[in-house]
Amino acid sequence: MQIIKKVAVKHVLTERMREKMMSDLKKDQERLEKEIEQLRFQMQKQLKSVETIRRSGEIRERFHKEIDKRKDKIHSSDFQRSQLEQLPLHSEISSGYVDAMEEIEEGAEWPSPEQEIVVRDGEIIKIRQNRTDNDDGMV
Repeated sequence: MQIIKKVAVKHVLTERMREKMMSDLKKDQERLEKEIEQLRFQMQKQLKSVETIRRSGEIRERFHKEIDKRKDKIHSSDFQRSQLEQLPLHSEISSGYVDAMEEIEEGAEWPSPEQEIVVRDGEIIKIRQNRTDNDDGMV
């Protein structure tokens, strides 16, 4: 029988990866700034066609919420960039999980849930089995 389990993926921070991540963060930030400008433009356009003051207040509030969401994402991106600059080379950065197929059969040991795939510059360099041999039955 085969089962699907989650396996952690970690990337080793190299100069090349740092540059790519910084570039991606900068592109995201630029995209968010363009979205803010577009939202401001759309807000002005909608405000011109509104007859009541009450309705204009609702429009402003709705657009300002969306603008604030994007500003928060920009601040988060700035923080990530500053953290990335401080992170030493060869640090391992968790980048999510992938599904892996595992063959199991009666009488076999249950597969270790703690596996990791380590990637450096797009190349898999390690597949780790982080086994904890603890027979006390406690988690």
